[in-house]
Amino acid sequence: MPSKINLILNDFVALFFPNICIGCKGSLPNGMNHICPACQYDLPKTNNYKQEVPHIDQKLAGSIQFSHILAYLHFQKKGIVQHILHELKYNHKEDIGLMIGRWYGHDLLLGGFTNEFDMIIPVPLHSSKQRKRGYNQSEAFAKGLSEVLKAEVCLGLSRVAASETQTRKSRVERLENVKSIFEIVNASEIQGKRVLLVDDVITTGATLLACGNVLIEAGIKELSFAVIAATR
Repeated sequence: MPSKINLILNDFVALFFPNICIGCKGSLPNGMNHICPACQYDLPKTNNYKQEVPHIDQKLAGSIQFSHILAYLHFQKKGIVQHILHELKYNHKEDIGLMIGRWYGHDLLLGGFTNEFDMIIPVPLHSSKQRKRGYNQSEAFAKGLSEVLKAEVCLGLSRVAASETQTRKSRVERLENVKSIFEIVNASEIQGKRVLLVDDVITTGATLLACGNVLIEAGIKELSFAVIAATR
């Protein structure tokens, strides 16, 4: 139990260095991080684990064989989800990925995903980008999911070449941009496994498709996808 001195110090720090909600910019209650209860409640969830959301479900349909494509949130430019992802990726807030992973993991458990995956594999960053950032945001998301879903995180993929930014590219350009840049780290580790491949955002699906094809060629049993957010 915290002492009175610690409580006073915490209040003093909060007065001059308030913990601010990413969404509404209001002060966060003690013990909460990044997102206040009201903004958490209002997050634009897709709920596509329990009902069809065509613009998500069809992103990879017909391109690759998979069991599930799961997206926690709808992405909208200048919306709260974009702010969350910006903090996660560019402001050293790795713990946001863990937090979001735990939240989504609990939703998936409630939706019946109790023993669907043997391992969770994050889409890798190139080593130069990971050194610069200090972490992989998709790996943080994977760890949060893993804590709840009880499926191990496996760093089973490596990115062997840096790719240009995907932001302004068409679907065809994105597919070409990520072609042949991913490799399996240890095929025997993933063969025969039900894999959940995770990333931060799905736009056209080019990155997930490139990674998924490599995993299937390596002999996994079943492939599913999960992302923090999906564009419309």
